[in-house]
Amino acid sequence: MKEKLHVHIMNNRHSAYVYQATEQQVADAVARNKDIEDAYEITMGSSEYDYDRWTEADLQDFYGRMKTTDVLMGYTFPTENIRGYAPRLKWIHFNSSGVEHITPFDWVPEGIQLTNSRGVHQPKSGESFAMYLGMLNARLPRLYTAQRKGKWDRVFTSVIKGKTLVVLGLGCQGGEMAKQAKNMGMKVIGIDICVKQHPYCDEVVTKERMREVFANADFLAICAPLTKETYRIIGDEQFGWLPPTASVLNVARGQLWDAEALDRRLRAGELAGAITDVFDNEPLEQESPLWYTPNLLFTPHVSSDDPVNYMPRSLDILMRNIRNYVKGLPLENVVDTAREF
Repeated sequence: MKEKLHVHIMNNRHSAYVYQATEQQVADAVARNKDIEDAYEITMGSSEYDYDRWTEADLQDFYGRMKTTDVLMGYTFPTENIRGYAPRLKWIHFNSSGVEHITPFDWVPEGIQLTNSRGVHQPKSGESFAMYLGMLNARLPRLYTAQRKGKWDRVFTSVIKGKTLVVLGLGCQGGEMAKQAKNMGMKVIGIDICVKQHPYCDEVVTKERMREVFANADFLAICAPLTKETYRIIGDEQFGWLPPTASVLNVARGQLWDAEALDRRLRAGELAGAITDVFDNEPLEQESPLWYTPNLLFTPHVSSDDPVNYMPRSLDILMRNIRNYVKGLPLENVVDTAREF
């Protein structure tokens, strides 16, 4: 009989509960994939989020499990000498879509693939993105700023249909942003280095045309992955390419834009408003001026993570890849280590 794959699921016990796989969620995922239940066995463990804070018990349990592990699912783990402590490891599945926390990928041994959970966010993020676009169009950041100041500020706005959204990054999240905007009747222009056309975009351009398309934007949505190429891709200069009537939205990573430049532009009235779900440091520092930036609304990195569906959908990707591996098919959601996403 062929030896079963050993799949080890590693939770970070102090991370938000939405990112932790429960025994019931794992059992339900197994039940949804009965055709492959004889192909693997699952163990589960937990650790502190930061590797340098792992307890001795964390280390002993992890290294003990990894001696026979073929597939690791988790978020943080020791990256030194993986082949030494996990000689059978075939791939690592991240229970996240972003993998910038563990770059550069010079630690990845030959023969080990990385996969991620991109795409699990779509149902929740779609609802959030439609809400954010509607809020920006209705000038909710400005109205909320006025409310905080006890000011009666009657700003009237037109319907969103026919307005222009520029989407920076057309991956899963950017594609969902484009879809929601197109459903609202908007003109959508995408900016991407890989995608040449998109079903929900009227036009897709390269970043070399960024200034051109920014000039006519009503809204800019930042949806790109964080890599060494995209770090601070939107700074003071790029904010200046937008009309002062434009609003901006960041649902990707805080490091993609210069938040200090955004703060200055909003305080000077050089942008109409902004909404962000992400920050350079999370939680946001109490001393950050962003708490009081006028015409800015933010949510604490919750727009896309559904506590009911996030982990089951991530586990289903894992199960599909187990099925693919057993059948000799390519894995899905493979991370391109050269591009860092």
